[in-house]
Amino acid sequence: MDKTIIEQIARKQPLLDRELEKLANINDGTYCVHQSWGLGQILGYEPTANVLRIVFEDQEEHRMNPIFCVKKLEILPNNNILVQFKNNPEEITEKAKNEPVALIRSLIEESSHKELALSEIEFIFKRIIGESGFRRWWSNVKKLLAKDPLIALSPKRLNTYILREQPVSIEDDIIEQVQIHRDPVKKIEIAAKILDLPHENQETIALEIKNVVNDLSAILTSNDKRLSIAQKLTCCWVRNDLAGIIGEEIEYFEPTPEALVRDCSNLGRLVEDLLPSYYGRFLLLVTCAFPDEWEQRCANLLRNSQGKFTNECILFLVERGCHDFLRDCFNRWLNERALKSPVLHWIIKNRHVRKFSEVISKELIGHKLLNAIFLAIDIEALANASSKRIPLAELVSEDRNLICDLLSDATEEHARDLCQMLMQNQWFDSLTKKLLFARFIKEFPSIQALISDKLSDKQSTDVSLMVSRESFDAKKKEYEILINEKIPANKKAIEIAREHGDLSENSEYKMARQDQGILLSRRDQLEADLKRAQIINFATANDDVVGIGTIVCLMNTFNENAEYAILGAWDGDPDNNILSYKTPLAQALLAKRVGDDVEMTIGDQTSSWKVEAIRRYVDCV
Repeated sequence: MDKTIIEQIARKQPLLDRELEKLANINDGTYCVHQSWGLGQILGYEPTANVLRIVFEDQEEHRMNPIFCVKKLEILPNNNILVQFKNNPEEITEKAKNEPVALIRSLIEESSHKELALSEIEFIFKRIIGESGFRRWWSNVKKLLAKDPLIALSPKRLNTYILREQPVSIEDDIIEQVQIHRDPVKKIEIAAKILDLPHENQETIALEIKNVVNDLSAILTSNDKRLSIAQKLTCCWVRNDLAGIIGEEIEYFEPTPEALVRDCSNLGRLVEDLLPSYYGRFLLLVTCAFPDEWEQRCANLLRNSQGKFTNECILFLVERGCHDFLRDCFNRWLNERALKSPVLHWIIKNRHVRKFSEVISKELIGHKLLNAIFLAIDIEALANASSKRIPLAELVSEDRNLICDLLSDATEEHARDLCQMLMQNQWFDSLTKKLLFARFIKEFPSIQALISDKLSDKQSTDVSLMVSRESFDAKKKEYEILINEKIPANKKAIEIAREHGDLSENSEYKMARQDQGILLSRRDQLEADLKRAQIINFATANDDVVGIGTIVCLMNTFNENAEYAILGAWDGDPDNNILSYKTPLAQALLAKRVGDDVEMTIGDQTSSWKVEAIRRYVDCV
């Protein structure tokens, strides 16, 4: 800024004497940073209005008093990395991707306190790498920083990187981090890294490992309420493994892993909190903790399992020769309607694998299994308030031979019932349903007329969706974010990934393409839903009959009470007994009056209830 102008401002604001140097650095084209508005560029100064014209990342021009700028803006020098990026984006982007550690090291070195906060890294590199690619980039860079002998997390500010005066070995760095952290969960996580070190590196820190073992033992005996059973079990394993490295006897260590498992009242919850790398070890521990009933314990865990643990649990039982036991479990659960989505997914994927031919019986692969599959997808769809994917539903759509295989023992009547289930399923869109119906028709051509009639009936009756104003606005906001932010960001991510070379081995490109399919599918679904949506006012409901916008009070023959609010199509919240009117349970209640009997099916249980009272929802909130 011109010296004369600075002197004029200083005369009006004598307290700004100390900031004169800062004003001198404000010139046309200078870059600056505002805490809320982000990176900006000064376009020029207007003397008559005494304002600086600045464009920030929102692309709007802001007119600011120089005094405000002195107090609120950080003026960036020409050697600042963001200024360099603006002037030469290709070079800085290339460095950020190929030499990220060296770049961060130089940033720490140039900083006034020789430290760089994680928030600063995020602010800088989100602008260099881009929002869409930053998370993946930062995940990889953190691993590289952890291996750098000159960079460490500050012992005083745990979210800040510092530059060491002398390089430190990986093993010494791990020991240092264990000592720094007071959070027991973080301490256990870092201590586990010692187990991955080469044997010769472990030998050099034998004394420190002994101290770590003592620290972990202290955590286990402190009865720290912050630790879950799974975290205590992980701590136990890490402690014992470290003790084994330095030759310490572990038989007298307390508590033992077996004791922790025996004392656990909910092994299923324990598994949910465990890292997948510990699944096999946990199952082996179950056999030690419950030698007389380990098979049944494993089966109980499998029945309610999720994700990778389902496969791990089945393989564990198969490798121990439990083929007959596992086959009987599958058949019994099918008859009890207790086969859940993850186990069904595993059965479908492995039904032709020779290794599991003794486990997946011919009796299992039939129309009953298809019934269980549609039921599981419907239950998951009802419980799924977001657009989260359902792997079982995707597998049913993608496996072209599945319906043919499962209809091998079906009669035409069975096929009709299954088509009816598919028609009412709330997850599959109309296009996917038509695709699946075609597979039914291929096996049973005679049901084509029935399916055509049902589809035309559904299309004529399912014209609109009754929704609340709040849920409509939420859907509309989701759609706008999808159109204006997520899809453009994904498009940019695809373009960036494409630049990395050979697409056949480009995992970033494939992931971005998969994300694109999900985003576009969600866009189409939201567009269709918003077109069908009809906003209703719950205040128009009355308490004479169960309808949308009412709360119904029920009592069964055991004098047990239940209460449900029936609201719009997108208002469902089962945890708080709020039902979408589209759900089967709500459909069973609609149009009922006080004194009417109603049969309701929840899960596998069908029970009789009587309507005791009906209230308007708006009167109770």
